[in-house]
Amino acid sequence: MTLAVYGGRGYCGSAKTACFRTMTLEEMKALSPGAHVWFRTTSGDARMCKVNGKPKTWKRTPSRVEVPVKYGMYEYGTFTADENRLLVPVPEEETGQG
Repeated sequence: MTLAVYGGRGYCGSAKTACFRTMTLEEMKALSPGAHVWFRTTSGDARMCKVNGKPKTWKRTPSRVEVPVKYGMYEYGTFTADENRLLVPVPEEETGQG
């Protein structure tokens, strides 16, 4: 999928486009605190946030994962595997563009 990516401080500047795919369950479980990941906003563009802690998993339901994140100075949240909002950038060589 191709989404708009805003440069600079995140809220200003012109939008560029980049290709992304959704993050798999195994990739979500392998995230470490301090890693930077992309996510899809409700408006449909892509933004970057920081993983704020260890992803939480459950033995009883292995498909359930929660990833705590921090965005900006004051915003915190949690992404779940059900939302499919965490993204992985796809290099241009793999997409055939450019």
